[in-house]
Amino acid sequence: MKRWQIWLLVFAVILAALPAVFAQASSTVVPKYDKASEAVFKGTIIDIHDRQCPVSGGIGSHIVVKLSDGSTTEVHLSSTKFVKQYELVFKPGDAVEITGVKVRFQDTDAIFARKIKRGTDEFLFRDNDGKPLW
Repeated sequence: MKRWQIWLLVFAVILAALPAVFAQASSTVVPKYDKASEAVFKGTIIDIHDRQCPVSGGIGSHIVVKLSDGSTTEVHLSSTKFVKQYELVFKPGDAVEITGVKVRFQDTDAIFARKIKRGTDEFLFRDNDGKPLW
């Protein structure tokens, strides 16, 4: 076999393997919403931010809450588009009651919110089975 054919074969093998390598490197396992482990968490919002998130499948809305035990955790709400569509507005200092599931995600504890109560307002992000509404 000629030298250029060998190089062409090596290049083709590398090119064929690249998608699998990148897919493995970028895949993040997202925990499932387990209705059986659902709980209620009370706290105060200290930060609001949107970021790329595999839970929402794109840009997702998140709040950081200082819980009643003094710890802080990120709460995954939904896609940012969903939050903006329904004009949901959260502010630092808001006292909230989160119904959701605490999970270990991206090497940290997080909460996947099903609903959030703020005063008399109630915001739903998942149905009663934990399936996203967005």
